[in-house]
Amino acid sequence: MATNTYPQLALVTDAIAAALENNLVAAKICRWKPSTTKINPLNGFKYIERVPPRYNTRRWTGTVTTLAAGKQNTVFGAEIYALNSGITLDFAYEDFAHIRDEDQAARDDRLRMIGQNAGEDVDADVLGKMMAAGNNWTFGTVGNAVDDIEALIDGYVRLKEEGVPDQEMFAVLPFSDMGPLAKYLVETTTANRDSQEAVLARLGNSPRLKSLVGLNLLFSQQVPTLTTGTASRTLSKINGAAQNVNYVDVCQSTSTNGNFMTQTIAVDGLGNAATVKDGEVFTIDGVNAWDNRKGASKGRLQQFRVIGDYTATAGGEIAAMRIFPAIIVQDPSSPIGTTGNNNANATVDAAPADNADINWVGVAGTSYVQRAVLGRSVGHCEAADLEDLPSGENAKRQMKGVPMTLRAHRYSNGDTASTSVRFDAPYEFNLSPFGRFHSVRING
Repeated sequence: MATNTYPQLALVTDAIAAALENNLVAAKICRWKPSTTKINPLNGFKYIERVPPRYNTRRWTGTVTTLAAGKQNTVFGAEIYALNSGITLDFAYEDFAHIRDEDQAARDDRLRMIGQNAGEDVDADVLGKMMAAGNNWTFGTVGNAVDDIEALIDGYVRLKEEGVPDQEMFAVLPFSDMGPLAKYLVETTTANRDSQEAVLARLGNSPRLKSLVGLNLLFSQQVPTLTTGTASRTLSKINGAAQNVNYVDVCQSTSTNGNFMTQTIAVDGLGNAATVKDGEVFTIDGVNAWDNRKGASKGRLQQFRVIGDYTATAGGEIAAMRIFPAIIVQDPSSPIGTTGNNNANATVDAAPADNADINWVGVAGTSYVQRAVLGRSVGHCEAADLEDLPSGENAKRQMKGVPMTLRAHRYSNGDTASTSVRFDAPYEFNLSPFGRFHSVRING
């Protein structure tokens, strides 16, 4: 019989990495970007990329447009990307000492569960950031299960309004929605449409991607939950007029990923020490969403997403609450200068008035399971290979479906005569510059 010369730590690492990758279901809807020369310890695992400028088109009839007044400004935005996070698993060496060959490693329940739990954790992290990233939240009963096609179509339409291509879209729902949605589909089938069996087969009974109404459908147990803050749902208001900003002042996100086209605003009427939570969504009376591609209102109030957690003063005020998108007012009066840049990147038709009412999505202090229709363009995961540690024993396994690497390190403590093993996998989800527009939360 041939002797197994494959290192024992490598056997364990391979088995855990394989189980981890097999459980990376939701994370596979996200783009992954392997380490490049841009990411290294010399720049703190961060790099900045430019955001292309947008321009106005000038129309003319008879006589060509005069450019005597000036030409359009070219303004590049910027978004920072980072790789400063990951997962670590740690165990006593005795947990793996019995593993001697590949068959044992593949059949070991402990190794399988370590990988499974790690995969579920990565899924929850990536899904949570993708699903709660956006400002758009389609109307319906907040928190209700998606039990009809209309809810999915609402999300699809909103993404199309934001310019997301069909092949890049995914609907992500909790497993608890599978029953209500299947019931709806079965009850609406007729002899001229799919049979009930065919409909149920399309839904499937696993978290694999299925196609439904043109969307790739994913059921997952790792969908996030948003617990709203305690801010007043009837008295919250804008505190001060003229809180709109210029695009040139909000297009550089060079220190924190996800701050592209965000700004801070002052609000009041929230209540004594009331809280506002990251991911909450609201509208402002009199402020409609603007389509800067066709130069027209979208016919609905613009929705804004809160960035960060906040606690109001005793007087119910927050002086600087960060929101997305920034309030950039359309103005077709001139295609040049700051006005032209604002018009090309406008998000609203008008600035909010002082004391304009704020309308929050959801009841205060309530937890809501999130459901979303996403574009893959929401963001991507950075991943990199970790260097071997100088002492002890190292092993690595790069996964096949995603460019994530699991590094194992076995080391001993002479003072305690103990041997330990740690596993590290670096990755970090980063939002794309316009990624927040490409995540739409939906309701049943």
